[in-house]
This record gives sequence, structure tokens and C-alpha cells, in this order.
Amino acid sequence: MKKQLLPILIASCLTASAWTLDWDKVQYWAGEGENKAALVVEFSDDGDQYGYVWGYRWPAGTTATGEDMFRAIASASEDLDLFTQYTGDMGSTVCGIGYSADHSVMRDLAFDFDGAQADGNISFNYFSANGAMGQTQVPGFDTPDICAQAIEDACDTHILEHPINARAYGYPAYDYDWWLVPQKSDLDSRWQAGWYKGYWSYYTGKANSESLAYSGTGYSSRQLADGDVDAWKYRHLTDDADGYTGASTPSAPLNYHHFGEPAEDPIPDGIVDAVNDEPVILYRFDRVIIVKKQGKIYKLIIK
Repeated sequence: MKKQLLPILIASCLTASAWTLDWDKVQYWAGEGENKAALVVEFSDDGDQYGYVWGYRWPAGTTATGEDMFRAIASASEDLDLFTQYTGDMGSTVCGIGYSADHSVMRDLAFDFDGAQADGNISFNYFSANGAMGQTQVPGFDTPDICAQAIEDACDTHILEHPINARAYGYPAYDYDWWLVPQKSDLDSRWQAGWYKGYWSYYTGKANSESLAYSGTGYSSRQLADGDVDAWKYRHLTDDADGYTGASTPSAPLNYHHFGEPAEDPIPDGIVDAVNDEPVILYRFDRVIIVKKQGKIYKLIIK
């Protein structure tokens, strides 16, 4: 991805930093009611690094969970897809997340059955029930067709319900790493799914990213309150001592408009001059960043 700078700016202006969600800028909402919450999704891939934002409303005096929010947004969304699986008494797991214009990534998705069978990390047995893990049934040679049908259904619902789950088989197939997009028809689409090679980490808090903390519960058990923010960030397994990349709290710049046109965003008053000759970011949207350096305003365009 080439970067055109007008005038030339140093690379530090692209560094991710803490953010505060502006509720007035949220353009994509699902649900109705007095209470509001937000969903932020940060992909850790080679694409543009943003925290994509969606809003959710529900009536005061009623209960809503993180799963309720995610499902409602995905169902109503023009670009968000949820891949989820019922994994047991605690509820469901987020197996993967897709992002693409008109849900094109879901039409490109496929389940690699051969790869899943050969994966020694997966305890689920497709042909002989693994009773030691509580597995009671097997999908057998029907597995590819069962999974293909689930993907086809998700093209309409935007929610891919993993069919090889604990409800149907007693024990879930944690084979998320093998639900792949071999070739994208839309280069701007995003897809991350995984369990052993990486996974979606879940953070909860309020509108300031510095308030986010790693969730102690899954999204089925997460009880939302008015003004809450749920953030998801993908973490890749590595050979480092830490074990994962993308392990920090979500902090990429927020993207409120997604594939639409950015709203006019005035430069705020009272911006102080840069300290130690470093540029100060005034605001960002999509591929445009406005910064101030040595008292002058610059526009950075990412191409």
C-alpha cells in the first residue's frame, strides 16, 4: 500500500493510539431503545488497521448480552459477518469475523475438511465419537455438505452458525482455523477465524479505549449496560515467548463510515503545537489523516 504525503510527513503519524468513541459519529445502528452500546472490531492482518464501529440500542429495563448485540448488528449490517458456535453450557464462542461490502467474503468462504481431519490439535473426531471429550455423535462423510449448507445460509443471515457444535454432537469441533477464504473476490474484504493458530480476543469497557479490559466471560454471559463498548481484536499465535501478536488492547483509529463516504469532520479548536517536532493528529477517517506539525496543517492520504 503506497502512502502519498501532502506535504511529506514522518511515519510516526500513523502510530495507533488510545481513542475515545464519539457516539454522535456512529453511523450504523441495530436495535431500538433508550440504551446504547457499541461494537468495535479490529483485524490484525495486512489490511488497513482500523477499529470498525457499529452501534446497538435496546430498551431500558431489559437485559441484553454481548451476543445479543453482535447478532443484531450482523443481521442488520451491510458489511459484518459473525461466525459463532454453541460450545456448551456457558453459551457460544466467536469463531470468526468477516467484513466486506455486501458480505462478499461469505460467498468466498469454504471449509477445508481434509485440513481439519489432519489437524492433530482438534480432539473432535468426524468418524468415531471421542467419548473422552463428551462427543456423542459424528457427522462422518456428510461433514463437507453440512458445512457448505451453513455457509450458504449465512450468505442471507450474515451469521454463520457452526453446525458441528456441542448441542448436536455433545462436543464442539474447534476447527475454526480451517474455515478459509482461499481467494477473495473483493480485495477490501477481511476474514479472520481461528482457535489454535490464533483467536478473537474479547475486551469490554466504556467509550475510552483505555478503560477496556480483557473480558472474564464469553459474549453469551456478558451483560450490557448503557454506554458500554465491546471490542474484538484478532491475535495470531507465534513462536515468541509471549505466544501471540496483536495481544495489546484494541487501539487502532476508529472507522465510523466503513465503505461509505466520510462525514465532514471539522478540525477541533484549541489544538496545541507539536511537542519536540512531532506531528499532532487532529482527526482521521478512512484513508485520510489530518495532522498539525510546527503550526501548519497537513493532509496525509493513504493509497
